[in-house]
Amino acid sequence: MRRLSIALILLGLTTASAQDEHLQELLDKKLASAFLKKAAWELDYDAARAKAKESGKPIFAYFSRSYAP
Repeated sequence: MRRLSIALILLGLTTASAQDEHLQELLDKKLASAFLKKAAWELDYDAARAKAKESGKPIFAYFSRSYAP
């Protein structure tokens, strides 16, 4: 029974790792989109807030669908 539990845990980790790789591929594909190259996007929210505060400009945010299950 213990071996089965360990095997199931390892299978879950392998599946999660493969899923993480797939999600990273989808993110990389999205970030390579032509429209995202037309501006200098800040991907860190806290950094974007700091820049907006310094410049007095508003934050323009682009939200995309999450590919997480």
